[in-house]
Amino acid sequence: MYASSMTVTAEIGESRLAELVKQVQEGNEVVITKDNRPVAKLVQAGEPKLHNGSALRVRSLKGHRVLSPVISQAELADELFDRR
Repeated sequence: MYASSMTVTAEIGESRLAELVKQVQEGNEVVITKDNRPVAKLVQAGEPKLHNGSALRVRSLKGHRVLSPVISQAELADELFDRR
């Protein structure tokens, strides 16, 4: 059974990111507004997708190969909030 969710609206100048992330972790959708207009939405991250079973993605950029790691939104949040 799914927990009921609600939308939380937060004005940019009045919010703290950690509090908004907690709302998202509790299953709520957070809409960030500026001057009463929506500018961004925070939702729960899905499972990361790896391409061809590899953690590295090879991109071609003007004839050069660039290796960049594939990182999920959850992993990025862990890095930002040092939740290891």
